[in-house]
Amino acid sequence: MGKKQYTTKNREEVFKEKADKGYGICHSQTCEQRGHCLHALLCSYVPQDRYYTTCVNLNNPLMQTAHCPAYLSDQPVRMPLGISNIYYDMPARIASPLKQHLIAYFNRKRYYEYHFGRRPVSPVHEQYIRQAAIRYGWQHPIEFNGYVEDYLW
Repeated sequence: MGKKQYTTKNREEVFKEKADKGYGICHSQTCEQRGHCLHALLCSYVPQDRYYTTCVNLNNPLMQTAHCPAYLSDQPVRMPLGISNIYYDMPARIASPLKQHLIAYFNRKRYYEYHFGRRPVSPVHEQYIRQAAIRYGWQHPIEFNGYVEDYLW
């Protein structure tokens, strides 16, 4: 079995894939954020032969408001792809404990998905990695392997 690499897809491909995999869909017709929410945009990508879908609970009083907890912006975000480069210039006294800390924090599977660039690093996790490196004594800028623009699901 070969290594699975992260590939960027166009907007249509991503939305079709997410709708087909059962991501939450919002059927609200009155929500003020409907035009820019990923959950609402997925509605039109659900396969027509599908009988059931997973959807946002519109009976929840927080939904369909400006502060909807399910809101996901339809704007792609620039995220790091691959973290193996962060260790190149680090001395082993910093790199080794930092790596063990990140494995413990993310879990081994997620850490190696980030490490090899199989999954983009979310902005929250990017900030965590930067702060952890500083806590372990690294004072230089963190250099990730590369960057990709993708949606935050």
